[in-house]
Amino acid sequence: MLKRIALLLSVLAGAVCSATAQTDTWLEVRTPHFDIVTNSNEKEGRRAAHQFESMRTVFQRVFPDADLDTAQPMLILAVQDKHALEAIEPVEYHTPGQLGLIGYFLQSPEKNYVLILLNATGTHPYGPIYHEYAHFVFSRSHQWMPLWLTEGIAEFYQNTEILDDRVRIGKGDPYLQSVLDRNLLLPLSTLFAVDQHSSYYHEQDKGSIFYAESWALTHYLKDKDDLDGTHRINDFLDLLQRNVDPTDAATQAFGDLDTLELNFRKAVVGMHYNVTEVSGSTDVDDSSFIVQPLTQIQADTYRAEFLAHDGRESDARSLAQSILHDDPSSVAAREVLGYIAFRELNFDESRKWCQEALKLDPANFMAHYLFAVSSLRKGMSDKGSQAAVEESLRTVIKLNPSFFEGYDALAIFYTTRGTKLTEARELMDKAVQLAPGVPEVRIDQSQVLITMNNAKEATETLEVALKMSHTPEQVAAVERVLQSLKTYNAERARNQAHNSTYMAGHDAQSKSGTVPATPAANSPARAIYSPDVEYTAEARASKFEGDCVLSLVVGADGKPNNVVVTKKIGFGMDERAVETVSTWKFEPARQRGKPVPTHLNLTLHFKMYSGDAQKFLDLSQKARMGDPASEFELANAFFEGRDIPKDEAQGMTLLERSARSGYSKAQFQMGERSYGDGSDSDNYVVAYVWFVQAQRNGSDEAQAKVTELESRMTPDQLTEARKRLASPQK
Repeated sequence: MLKRIALLLSVLAGAVCSATAQTDTWLEVRTPHFDIVTNSNEKEGRRAAHQFESMRTVFQRVFPDADLDTAQPMLILAVQDKHALEAIEPVEYHTPGQLGLIGYFLQSPEKNYVLILLNATGTHPYGPIYHEYAHFVFSRSHQWMPLWLTEGIAEFYQNTEILDDRVRIGKGDPYLQSVLDRNLLLPLSTLFAVDQHSSYYHEQDKGSIFYAESWALTHYLKDKDDLDGTHRINDFLDLLQRNVDPTDAATQAFGDLDTLELNFRKAVVGMHYNVTEVSGSTDVDDSSFIVQPLTQIQADTYRAEFLAHDGRESDARSLAQSILHDDPSSVAAREVLGYIAFRELNFDESRKWCQEALKLDPANFMAHYLFAVSSLRKGMSDKGSQAAVEESLRTVIKLNPSFFEGYDALAIFYTTRGTKLTEARELMDKAVQLAPGVPEVRIDQSQVLITMNNAKEATETLEVALKMSHTPEQVAAVERVLQSLKTYNAERARNQAHNSTYMAGHDAQSKSGTVPATPAANSPARAIYSPDVEYTAEARASKFEGDCVLSLVVGADGKPNNVVVTKKIGFGMDERAVETVSTWKFEPARQRGKPVPTHLNLTLHFKMYSGDAQKFLDLSQKARMGDPASEFELANAFFEGRDIPKDEAQGMTLLERSARSGYSKAQFQMGERSYGDGSDSDNYVVAYVWFVQAQRNGSDEAQAKVTELESRMTPDQLTEARKRLASPQK
């Protein structure tokens, strides 16, 4: 998100506009990559369309390896006046005294959106869009960059000027230069260390110098490369991809950092910024543009879609219902209402709207997707519902092969049920391929790998996700899963040591019956992939506890053969044990260093958790399917050690997941945990954000906490908290 908001916005005056149906004349300009919907005239609509296609061409030239093709054209709402802008812009810009919006970029998995005020005076109207489009480009690339370079390049391309016969890249920015002139520069060691946790990334005053200096240093390094005929920035990026420490990579690519800092400080004073001019047009074929007038219902449908995605659910709902009143057969309005219901965690209503939409249009991939994920979040576990979910998700992938969320959801669907894990991994690999820069996809990928007992690769996946995280929330989510994985691995090692006994048969035994010491070149077979045997419904219902003993032969290839139950336990568990152990993989026994077949007796210990075991299992199942109430209850069970082993890390993972789903009780508890006894003022901003979200979602007790915090917080802290609450999705 663009932090340098003061430059990009103008003062908002007048009353707040509601998003009711409007009577403007709207038209649509379709291009190969954009869908421009405007209430201006055809000339302005075509001009905006040309500008966006030109912008895309420039970025494709600069980043030829970037995949900028999306499943659906980017939707551009290009409005000609403030009244139309205020009717659909995010509601946080309606607060009295706030600055007014002129450009807004919004990404969602199924489509990307832009809201822009045409003919804005006093600034380059496409500047903020270029900045955010640069982030969009980077999110679709496979390269990780440190924060200073990520934001520096976005600022660098923000002032790109596309003319009829040439493109000018790298213009100086008077505002950023004035920030540099008025402030002391950060030491490069400080600048390079800024990450999502840093105050230089979050606090407005510090953020200004961070953005300005990142821009200036990026410009300086690029200009030096152009002047000297070098490629040091690319060398730096190549080193980072080889996991070289960022500071070491900077030293190797740019030379001695003290010297670099000295030369950079000298250059910043009255710095001249080289402008690269690319002659020729951007080769946009305006004749391919399709222009058509829109009916009021069509225009309102586009507006309702945008409103639903920029957080104005109430306005979007009113507009969609108005559309249905005038056009009872509208599929798009039902899709919007289904999306809003899903965002508000009303999964029954979301399913209802999506089912209605699918009856009218069985090829609506988004309705299929929302129906499936709403069903999963609802916790529908009967076979018929699960089959319908699987069918819908497969249809999503068929209808829209570029929609990464479809692959992700189907992979998690299989993973939570412990079925088709090989396919689940293939699906998740495809999701990562389609969305390489989305940390949340890597988190889900790690869950598949964990289920497949591949903890090492899961950890590596999470470390990659941590590198590409852009927001504090993303960083926290990845770090919590990493911590949870460490706890899980330690607990699993303890449980396996307690629950599984391997007794390798040996021909030679001493008279006392003990096994002789094994030479270093000799070793027994050991399991290296050993998924747990899941309880059958009958075993759970009877709350069975006991031992099952198996006899098997582990071949020289590490595969189990002739798995036979020698001590039966019933309840369908004997068959389940044979089926599961047959999938295990072993490090084969070795004699004199060579793998040999060996016989094993394997004892499996089954023990239910204490207390109401069935309740715990039901909660776990619902939590795995994303039910926030179950996640909240299960989190507190882990905190208290109630019926299950106490696990603070696992509890926090579940609690935060529930809170981010909008569950007010979880949000309130996240606020309390952040606030503590109120003695640490560093936690006030985070606590305030959680309490306000809880209040908005109906928590009566949150108001007192909000009031208490407001009396303690500094003006800067309140500003930062409200900024976080108002931040659009990056």
